[in-house]
Amino acid sequence: MLPPSLSFAVLALGTAVYAKASFHAALQDIHIYARQQDGNATGPSTVLLADLATGGAVTPSGEIIRSILQNTAPATVDNSIVYTRPAAVANRGQGGLDSVACRQDTCCVWSYIVAPMNTSVTVPDFAQDGSVGSGGADGSLLLSAGELQRSENRGMGNYADLMLSWRNAFSRYAPGLTVADLIQVGATVATVTCPGGPRIRTFVGRPDVDGRIPPPAQHLLPSPDSSAATILELFAAKTFSATDVVALAGAHTVSHQYVTEPRYAGAPQDTTDGVFDSRFYAETEAAVPPAGIYSFQSDKQLSTDAATQSLWSQYAQPDAQTKWAEEYATAYFRLSLLGVQKLNGLTDCSGVLPLAKPVP
Repeated sequence: MLPPSLSFAVLALGTAVYAKASFHAALQDIHIYARQQDGNATGPSTVLLADLATGGAVTPSGEIIRSILQNTAPATVDNSIVYTRPAAVANRGQGGLDSVACRQDTCCVWSYIVAPMNTSVTVPDFAQDGSVGSGGADGSLLLSAGELQRSENRGMGNYADLMLSWRNAFSRYAPGLTVADLIQVGATVATVTCPGGPRIRTFVGRPDVDGRIPPPAQHLLPSPDSSAATILELFAAKTFSATDVVALAGAHTVSHQYVTEPRYAGAPQDTTDGVFDSRFYAETEAAVPPAGIYSFQSDKQLSTDAATQSLWSQYAQPDAQTKWAEEYATAYFRLSLLGVQKLNGLTDCSGVLPLAKPVP
């Protein structure tokens, strides 16, 4: 079970998408969503990204990523997929990190890094603004000047320190280790560590942003009191459907809020905040929510808006756990690739993830 302080990390996951696109085009998308209120909606997005959109899949990793993005393959792996360290490393304990065999195996160092991640908290990094060539899953949250001082990033300083400490501890064993990958692997480890959390396919090989590149403009994030239309507009500009948006909001099932409303600092967003389950949806849409929880107005908006209400209600059903976890994983996988230009060059290290645990 993750520590309660995971809260702001998953809040960032659900909202930290910088977007810059035609308002008219985004508004058209929202109207489409509103017309599709029959429960089918748009389904997960199938739009290809980066080099997969321009040149297709030309590597095994590229083919897997393409299939997941187009929703023809699951975004999760089951507990039978387990990474095994090379024989020359297996019996050397922590000393195996410094072996030639480990250095030659991309996933080997990650099998060591996930151990401290298992007991720590991670924060995803998805800011993106194509006009300045920065943002997305590129470590810009930690590496671009001024990012951590922004109001929307309040409370993330401890997470930044944690990520940078891991980079400092492990980069000598893997010179190509990036903050961008540490953030993404940390997020998938954090998710599966929770009972009920999906074991999301995890790729490494993201380059870090050049810290000298100006960060994206400010005030491009939806806030905790944003309307559903605003949230959908920002996410639509980054290839996410209404289904993706509503599924991602469910990350708040394991969150606590600390900065949005100081009077309720530490309050969870559902009554099973240590479990990655879909109860969050029913408790958010309830006319009288359970005592002790705090619901963000942005979540309330998504639960009642004409464009997203039927989707929200689907996840609120008692038997929705499997459907929601699968669609959350699909949307999160897409989120983890924003801003990465060479998807064909990534390496699948899903086997290093901790094993998934069922909902109690």
